[in-house]
Amino acid sequence: MSMDFNTESEKPAFMYKRNPLIPHAFQIFMWKQGKSDYEPIGDYTLLDTSEDIDLTEKKVMNIISLLNGRKNLMDLGSLTNSKVLFHIMPKENTEDPDKIMFRSHDGSGTSTENAMLILEKGVLKDEQSNV
Repeated sequence: MSMDFNTESEKPAFMYKRNPLIPHAFQIFMWKQGKSDYEPIGDYTLLDTSEDIDLTEKKVMNIISLLNGRKNLMDLGSLTNSKVLFHIMPKENTEDPDKIMFRSHDGSGTSTENAMLILEKGVLKDEQSNV
């Protein structure tokens, strides 16, 4: 499999860092055209604080991979022993950020809230753009 060196060495469009102010949260950044550095465009906040933060970080890595257009994600099923469900929250105003609620379901009872992803408007592409 041949890879283009320049493509691999380019800065990814999205990256993340642990939030220094909120213990169970990660900041999401985007490289914007014409800017000199990454800019914050959202965050991922763990709601179920009993979850191991290293597992949470792996989930964030998968989200960043998806945002960067990668298809090969880490399989976390053996680490979670549950299904991950999500719900895109309805917007009250078209200018509001996109909010996605992640839930965990272990196969019994109802699912539980796990985390909230918030991204500024326009980061997520709509279905018509095939992303």
